[in-house]
Amino acid sequence: MFGYIKPVKAELKVKEWEAYQGIYCGLCKQLAKRYGFFARMTLNYDFVFLAMLDMALHGKRIHFCREHCIVHPFKKRSCCTCNESLELCCDVAMMLCYHKLEDDLHDEGFAKRLAVRLIFPFAKRDYKKAAALHPQLAEKLRQQMQEQQKLEEQHCAQVDLASQPTACLMEEVFSSLSEDPMEKRVLERLGYLMGRWVYLIDALDDWDEDVQKGRYNPFAQQQNGQEQVPKEQQYEQAKGTLYLTVAEMRKTYDLLGIHSLDTILENILDLGLLQTVDNIMKKRLGQT
Repeated sequence: MFGYIKPVKAELKVKEWEAYQGIYCGLCKQLAKRYGFFARMTLNYDFVFLAMLDMALHGKRIHFCREHCIVHPFKKRSCCTCNESLELCCDVAMMLCYHKLEDDLHDEGFAKRLAVRLIFPFAKRDYKKAAALHPQLAEKLRQQMQEQQKLEEQHCAQVDLASQPTACLMEEVFSSLSEDPMEKRVLERLGYLMGRWVYLIDALDDWDEDVQKGRYNPFAQQQNGQEQVPKEQQYEQAKGTLYLTVAEMRKTYDLLGIHSLDTILENILDLGLLQTVDNIMKKRLGQT
């Protein structure tokens, strides 16, 4: 996960933004307590969404306190106290971080690979701890990452096929949030769509950079077979695919009947994801 799943702050009430920030800070502190200082570098908005979704699903009472923050040491900030949702997200973050670093060892240049090798032992240690706590989930994630690597090595030019392993990976993560059979099915679909969206938005964001550095990118591979199609039109096609994925995601979310933290979660799904797409599209088209 890459930090693309975030709300539009201007459309949140002050208390809602403080709650969101408090959960973000709580997750940061829990990462440090559970896995050490290095783990804090894996923190991003995507895991805050996952933590909020788990809290909302189980109707957990969320407690906040005022604590000092490593980034803001002189002023106490609202912080969500430890709960099972934060612990689960920490474990998932460590497993996904490990696989992301493994992927970087294959895709990045010499300097980046050298930096990754320096921190990889710490990531591997934390991965083993997280995988021991969730062995079935860890195995499923490993299988999907292997499938993703195979598709990239084959230079897959089918965008839908290229995004499927990451979509299935997030399907497994989201389905682990509930044991209720009906709820689990809805979460599987929501996770699948979210994983697909994250993979495609990252590919759209890195399109030009991947081409320059000779890295695999599904949109770039697809472009090779559509040389007569203007690049602006290809961008619009990618945007349409992402918009449709968000629309289906929103309909799936509604089936969960969530009431706790719903305004923040709906802000992300209705506004945040689309704003992320629009901002990246502006960058691709050279707009400000």
